[in-house]
Amino acid sequence: MRFWDWALSVYARQPVAAACLHLQDAHGQNVPFLLWAAWAALEGRTVDLPRAAALVRAWDAEVGAPLRGVRRALKPARPDIDDAAREAFREQVKAAELAGEKLLMESLEAACGPLAATRDVYGALLAAARAVGAPPHEAALARLADALA
Repeated sequence: MRFWDWALSVYARQPVAAACLHLQDAHGQNVPFLLWAAWAALEGRTVDLPRAAALVRAWDAEVGAPLRGVRRALKPARPDIDDAAREAFREQVKAAELAGEKLLMESLEAACGPLAATRDVYGALLAAARAVGAPPHEAALARLADALA
């Protein structure tokens, strides 16, 4: 299964979405990257984790985090800004953010090597968290691995 399709299907499950958002908001993790690590492990794909982590760090710093910041900044009402117009603009930013995540996820999938042996999902998540330089937050990663099972 293609990574994007797999990610949409698992993210629709509440425990997965909650675990992902917790890892993003409380621990600074990149959700598409974590999901990619889990997908690659389940698919048995070989990965160049340092290369993928560098891609994700640059993307998140230059594109992902700024778009997320703009979307969040547009959430509350603003004086002298029409609420309907603000919300319509926020939806456009949200759509751009999602399109950006899809582009990142397709790029990560394309960076995968050939099939190898299936790996441990928790181990893949832990390695991915370490690869981007963030503390691994093992309990939160374990909750995501369990939710993905």
